[in-house]
Amino acid sequence: MAGPFLVGRNSVVIDVPARLVFEYLADLAHLGEWTDETDFVVRSRPAGPPGLGANIQREKSGVMQGPLILRGGMGESLVTMAKFTTITVYEPETALVIETRNSYNSLLHSIEKFTFDFGPEMDGTRVTMVSEVEAMVPSMFIGPVYAIRLVRGAFERILGKRLSRLFPDVSVGPHLSRIKEKTEAGRIADSN
Repeated sequence: MAGPFLVGRNSVVIDVPARLVFEYLADLAHLGEWTDETDFVVRSRPAGPPGLGANIQREKSGVMQGPLILRGGMGESLVTMAKFTTITVYEPETALVIETRNSYNSLLHSIEKFTFDFGPEMDGTRVTMVSEVEAMVPSMFIGPVYAIRLVRGAFERILGKRLSRLFPDVSVGPHLSRIKEKTEAGRIADSN
């Protein structure tokens, strides 16, 4: 196992109370609205209200072109990607952790984790999101995974803070941008 590594740490101020942002994120039915995951079919939904242990299962199948390791060369194969998402930390209006276990044809696996922290900021809420990925790949890929991790970490330390000061909108990231858009639009719709 390669171990977890940071994909991103972003923060944004959303002009709604922490309760509304937290409720939106804790409702796993909204997951596909703010992530990049399209074309997934929901196989099972949370049985009760959002809370610790709530989960959702999604799946998507498609043809992928890539190397055929056993036969050599390139080719197409049917790939099924299953996502099992669970809320592992649930502290209303304070902290939320959403963990997804990914399975690709039941052979390769990875774990994605989104950690959200909420705090007051003027009339809104500062939401900080940390994204992590833990790749569980065959052992022959461990060396390159660690090399990429080291290079990426050095790049983030050297340029990350400077770039975020120069381009603050870029430092928010696509996930938080969508969360901000959805929750602020929901607040406007609720007030009408």
